[in-house]
Amino acid sequence: MKKIIVISCIIVVLIFFNYPVFDSEGISYLIIFTCFVVICFSGAKIYFPNDKEDYDSVEKEADQLEKYDGDFQYTNEGFYNKQKTPLEFIKWDEIISVHSFSIPISKHTKEEGLEIITDKGSYELGRHTPGIEKLTNELYNHLPDWQFNSPTIRINNYGLKKTKLYERNDDRIKKL
Repeated sequence: MKKIIVISCIIVVLIFFNYPVFDSEGISYLIIFTCFVVICFSGAKIYFPNDKEDYDSVEKEADQLEKYDGDFQYTNEGFYNKQKTPLEFIKWDEIISVHSFSIPISKHTKEEGLEIITDKGSYELGRHTPGIEKLTNELYNHLPDWQFNSPTIRINNYGLKKTKLYERNDDRIKKL
């Protein structure tokens, strides 16, 4: 990389000294622009040699996160929340609604996560909760009628925003 930078610098200097040699100004500008681009990209590669974040590494990390149970254990009837002591079992049928939320903490950061409301209580799980990615996928697979096009609603003056992802269609409530 250092050789490429030196060669590009020599070419730029030669172009500046022999500028009138070329018949067209466009050729000189093109050569100078190309040399500057090569110098910039080579310098970035020298400055950040260990930038290994490519598509495959990001995809591999995402696959690992989606397989990681974290604070949850899953069954066909529901899941266990290991954050609570004793373990709390939440049935898929007991879930009334699922919302995503976003709360601004400071001017440039915000806390995001899921709010799960059940017949027995409600749970707020942040973005950094271990296993939240797999929980989101399991909720999607076990709960029908997810609403991806729901509007995001601002709840209060502090900037809390919620989006309804799922709401149980309960025929029992309609009969009463």
